[in-house]
Amino acid sequence: MTAALFSGGAVTAQQIAVPSGTEFALYDVILEEAAGIARFRFVVPAIAPAGAHLEFADIIEDLQFVCDSVIVPALQSNGWSEAEIVLSVSDAPSDFGTYDPAITQFFQPFRLKDQTCIWEDF
Repeated sequence: MTAALFSGGAVTAQQIAVPSGTEFALYDVILEEAAGIARFRFVVPAIAPAGAHLEFADIIEDLQFVCDSVIVPALQSNGWSEAEIVLSVSDAPSDFGTYDPAITQFFQPFRLKDQTCIWEDF
């Protein structure tokens, strides 16, 4: 599914089915090949204060699922066997690298090694 995202051009939002049923939509992929960093950015409206206001702990299992079932296969199908992964979720799309206090964001680093997505801490 996400392999097509790597072939160039802008990413169009793609809905991802996660175990909890929370709405996840992939909207941006940033690959820093020289640094070995892959950034996958998702919109999750349920983390908004005006929405379901889910906390980070409420979506931990979904983050692991997305990394294992979406990100790892996408990276591997594009020749990445090892990488640092930054999975971010926000309640609305935002420009990369800019801070908007009106947008709720969570970030979780992972490491791709031996076809496995390994949870990391900052």
